Amino acid sequence: MISARSWQVSLALVFILLGMLISMQFKTQQNIINSLNAQKKEDLVAVWKSLDEKRRSLELEITDLNTKYWELMEESQAGTAALKNVTEDMNKLKIVNGLVPVTGSGITVTITGDAPLLFLDLIDLVNELWATGAEAIAINDHRVTQRTSIFEAEDALSVYITVNGEKLLYPIVVKAIGDPHTLEKGLTFTGGLVDNWNTLYSIYPEVQQKEELTIPPVKEIPSWRYAQTVQSTS
Repeated sequence: MISARSWQVSLALVFILLGMLISMQFKTQQNIINSLNAQKKEDLVAVWKSLDEKRRSLELEITDLNTKYWELMEESQAGTAALKNVTEDMNKLKIVNGLVPVTGSGITVTITGDAPLLFLDLIDLVNELWATGAEAIAINDHRVTQRTSIFEAEDALSVYITVNGEKLLYPIVVKAIGDPHTLEKGLTFTGGLVDNWNTLYSIYPEVQQKEELTIPPVKEIPSWRYAQTVQSTS
């Protein structure tokens, strides 16, 4: 009997100890799980905060980049407008200096070989065309600019007119681009150049309006050896 009771007590103690161990292990595991859960939440909060800070930083960078983009766009548009103005001015200078061919409406003045024309008469004609609004002039396809020389020369047979040192052959055809009506009236009004030529010198040029004329560039591009631009002091 004593032996049976001793066995029962021992078995009961074993079950009690086993229960205590299981209970302690459960509590330990629960604590570990709770600790891990708490740790994960803290990590998630930290990650979220980090991502939120990065998001805010990226938003600021995007805003800054957008600002710079629009500033560059405005500068680009201003630069494009400035470049357009410079290009237009350059094209005008090229036309004035005869560096490019030009086309447009205007008039032609044709003088035949039987006319007693002097080089001074031709200079008067060119000046009258400039004064009447011509934008480009050519004499027998010699482009007329501020550096064009109109003079006379002679050989054993005759005296002849030269343009930039080249003999001018008849018929002489002067082309002028501008408003055709204005250019024609500027030459043919009573008491004007053509009227004086008719009356005083028996020179009868043929003046015709043209819807389209083409005037070539100068044959030789001028060079400047001494003239220099003045540097701005402002």
